[in-house]
Amino acid sequence: MGLENRILNNIDIKFAQADKPKPDCWFEFGTLWADVSNKGDVDRIKQAVLDKVNADCDVQVSKLHATDREPWDQYAFDIVDKIRG
Repeated sequence: MGLENRILNNIDIKFAQADKPKPDCWFEFGTLWADVSNKGDVDRIKQAVLDKVNADCDVQVSKLHATDREPWDQYAFDIVDKIRG
């Protein structure tokens, strides 16, 4: 939970520095989820995660497209091993 809190705090900082509203982000079963609407926000979140994890790690981003039931895009950010991807 400590790493998750540090990552969420770093996301808050990155968005405040960019003078942008904080996105809705949360962790579920080790995956960071975010409701964001543009590539710049996705990149900002990815960098916030990378800033807090080991240099041997990378962040894999997956996009879940909007549906009729949930008319917004959602992104999942998974921390993965750079060597194995």
